[in-house]
Amino acid sequence: MAYNRRLPVYLLIDCSESMAGDSFAAVTRGLAMLIGDLRSNPMALETAAISLITFASTAQQIVPLSEIIFFQMPKLKMGSGTALGAALRLWLDCMTREVVKTTADQKGDYKPICFLLTDGDPTDSWEEIADHVRNNIAGKQANLVAVACGADADTNKLRRITDSVLTLSDNQPNAFANFFKWVSASVSTASQKLEGGGGSPIAAPALPEGIEAASSGSKSPASDRWVFLHLRCVKNRGFYILRHEKRAPEGYGTREEYTAIAAHPVSDFEFQPGEESPQALQVNSDALIGTQPCPYCHDPNWAMCINGHLHCCPPLQGTVNLTCPWCNASASYGAGSFDVGRGVG
Repeated sequence: MAYNRRLPVYLLIDCSESMAGDSFAAVTRGLAMLIGDLRSNPMALETAAISLITFASTAQQIVPLSEIIFFQMPKLKMGSGTALGAALRLWLDCMTREVVKTTADQKGDYKPICFLLTDGDPTDSWEEIADHVRNNIAGKQANLVAVACGADADTNKLRRITDSVLTLSDNQPNAFANFFKWVSASVSTASQKLEGGGGSPIAAPALPEGIEAASSGSKSPASDRWVFLHLRCVKNRGFYILRHEKRAPEGYGTREEYTAIAAHPVSDFEFQPGEESPQALQVNSDALIGTQPCPYCHDPNWAMCINGHLHCCPPLQGTVNLTCPWCNASASYGAGSFDVGRGVG
């Protein structure tokens, strides 16, 4: 019996805390739309197989290479960090295990396609594996497209992995929707070409609005643009991320300062040891300007308990007695300056 050759499609999706908010919700919707579109295309349904790898503090294959009809949409979990190196290593390992090789007796799977989506700066050891992928994998053993979404993804670093680098103009939901529509059209086009006896390079349709080829020689973005704080609500223990953006020190000397711009509720966050109250990176509270209300109870302030955990806080009039929703330590809170642990983005 002849083997039914597949077109393996690997999706490597950045689920770091910098994606919190509309971007993360848009990725979830986009993935569901992608699977729905491919299931409605007879040629893609017959040929394509999809795998999903996510990465934050670690990388995980949360959906093994599966025929589209059997693909089960997972619930994505956010984490701290951008383990791009781990994601690339895992991708290569998955291809080694899952992609059927051609033998003397039968043809194996078609050349895999990989779409890598990231909005941040790598936080692990990534250079060596990036060079290996560029020199030995991209364009040879697999077709790899890297997509930089928003102003914080470094296209120069992505070019170290592959020549095929695209940029999303921003992190708005429409941009992500257009990206996943383009992925669907690319896979469908490739499937149609394979069914017709063609080769397996990406024969993608024209890029939609908001997506363009990355320009060469672009300036690398600042790696310290954001400060992310991990908090819980004192009333319902709901977890959220308080995002601060770096602002120019004009009028304030040379001290770095960050302005609170958003509080993102997060339903699923995968903590690694020590990440509930991160201490590896710290910032002084005096450098964090303003605040955003708790997205659950709308308390206007935030505070740190005696064990270093952060949570929302009602208006301070002198002191206030609170119980930490992380560790249940009770204490009296007052105004003051202190060093606080920050997430790594």
